[in-house]
Amino acid sequence: MRDIIYIVEEEIVDKMNVTVTVDSIAFDTLLFVCNVKWARIGMIVTDGSSNKYTVTAVDYDLSTITVSPNGAYTFSGTTLTIVRPYFFVGTPIATNKEWKSFNRDERKKVPFAWMLEPTSESFNSEQDTIERESSLIMIFLDSNNIEQWNTKETHSERLRAIYNMVEEFINTIKRNTLFYSDNLEFDTKNFTKFGRETSSGMDSNIIDANLAGIELRLTLSVNRLGVCIC
Repeated sequence: MRDIIYIVEEEIVDKMNVTVTVDSIAFDTLLFVCNVKWARIGMIVTDGSSNKYTVTAVDYDLSTITVSPNGAYTFSGTTLTIVRPYFFVGTPIATNKEWKSFNRDERKKVPFAWMLEPTSESFNSEQDTIERESSLIMIFLDSNNIEQWNTKETHSERLRAIYNMVEEFINTIKRNTLFYSDNLEFDTKNFTKFGRETSSGMDSNIIDANLAGIELRLTLSVNRLGVCIC
């Protein structure tokens, strides 16, 4: 029996498509792309030659990404690799502790996908082609500038990118034959400030940082694979 956290990490998060196709280039830095995905200002991205760039602007409507080279070169490739979300799993207290110790530089541990525990699973009989139904709570998070952004700006500058990340997470499930994903249903909840909810709004942070995010709830149907009996 495979632990569900490794299924989520290895079969979904690790297989999310982090490649952005560049259709054309203007002024050496303005990239017209097929899909900006979750690129956002400040993200470090790489080209096919492993050259690094800093994203300085993103236009989600025109599908453009503006980059600044982190060296003496200009962009000339056809693909761009964005940051794969880091993966964390655990209860709020455990995840907060692990996330804080992961790296002192917050820029090097966002965005991240957090699988909230405990996870409830229902296993079917051996005759069923679906092995189990796993009730997942995933929270996708990235940095947040609460001192300068109002609510609408947080949606524009951060949540818009995170929604694209959630969409790719769902699409990765649909592409993977390990999962039964016909008529896949899910629920989302956005957080312009990720904190504990009170009657007056979001209060203290759950993770010790200023973050914005989207909670995703879904039931993951895992297909039964052939088992070698030794």
